Amino acid sequence: MWSRGFILLCGIVFVVGLVTGPVQMLFPVYAERILEETALYAALLRALPIGLGGISALIGGTLSDRFGRKPAILVGITGAVVVGGLFTTQTPLFLWGILCYEGIASGFKTAGGQSYLISAVPPERLGWATGWYFISMTVGSAVGSAIAGEVIDRTTYSVFGTGAVILAGVLFVGACLFLPRLGQQSSGSQQKPGGIWKSTLNVEAYLNLSRRREMRMLIGLRIFPTYYWGSVNLLMPILIERIAGVKATGYYGAISLLFAFGCQLAVGRICDAVGHRAPALVANAIVTLLAFGVAFFHDSLVALEIFGILGAGAAWGLSTTIPRFINEFTEPDEKGHGVGLTHLAWSTGFLLGYVASGFLINISVHVPFIVAGISLIVSTGIAYKLWYTNIRITN
Repeated sequence: MWSRGFILLCGIVFVVGLVTGPVQMLFPVYAERILEETALYAALLRALPIGLGGISALIGGTLSDRFGRKPAILVGITGAVVVGGLFTTQTPLFLWGILCYEGIASGFKTAGGQSYLISAVPPERLGWATGWYFISMTVGSAVGSAIAGEVIDRTTYSVFGTGAVILAGVLFVGACLFLPRLGQQSSGSQQKPGGIWKSTLNVEAYLNLSRRREMRMLIGLRIFPTYYWGSVNLLMPILIERIAGVKATGYYGAISLLFAFGCQLAVGRICDAVGHRAPALVANAIVTLLAFGVAFFHDSLVALEIFGILGAGAAWGLSTTIPRFINEFTEPDEKGHGVGLTHLAWSTGFLLGYVASGFLINISVHVPFIVAGISLIVSTGIAYKLWYTNIRITN
């Protein structure tokens, strides 16, 4: 499992998390405090790039299966290079441009990174490896959030943004030089004529995947929990910053992600030992209860931090099961396509949660979290069906 490629992959996603994590955590605060805009504005500003990330993951998944995992990862890193520029400008055109490009690049990063992970690790160790893969990202985001809170509190948003751009640029050069290529899986079929776009997007392959019952359930398992995650990403930083300030918001991001570190590691081990369906069901049920907890105790800093931290751990624990589902439901030459399709589902859920919560918070702070809890009830039902179906078949 501990090959050079896997270790360097974890190092890459660590640094990407170091740069992008605090930007995602603090951008709603930046929009409210520096741009003097509403939470709804921040949600709309993030909506388009999230959607673009889902679409680009489809292209990234196809290119990853056809040309290899490394090129898709390198394109993804360029998004981390530019995203720090968000904190160096207040010009709407530049903000839109940076967010849109970062969104497109993030789709390539996800498709390339997760398909690289699946291809580089033996299936019997994939749960443990997935835990380390996501841990690298969450620890990077945690450390970055803590650093960002301190730097911004002592200096300005612009100083942190400039440093993030420089660090990500160094990462891109290092990945070009040192990340090894993996051997490509081939389906034995030749590329069909029909134009570059048709070949690149490969719509037929994605339609064939989406027709499978198991893949449709997996798509639901991505969309509905991620609706909650989109709501949390928009609202929790704003609510905590209003009560305790930007430094506390940065440390909340760090602590929640470090707690997720342990959850991912534990879930990865459990998946390798007992399978991934039962952990997915348990994680869904836990995060559902926590979403309703936030809804009714949102005016307490202690409650926000407890429910938010536990919810982050459960949500990331659920994400740790997804690569194993993809590996189970796809053929060797479909891994990139499987990642692309599920990331589109992830982006759709995040987009809906982010934008809808920006609207619903104008009604009441309770409402967006209650709606998120309802979406989690649906995903828990899907996880139960996957678990129950598997139990019935094995018995």
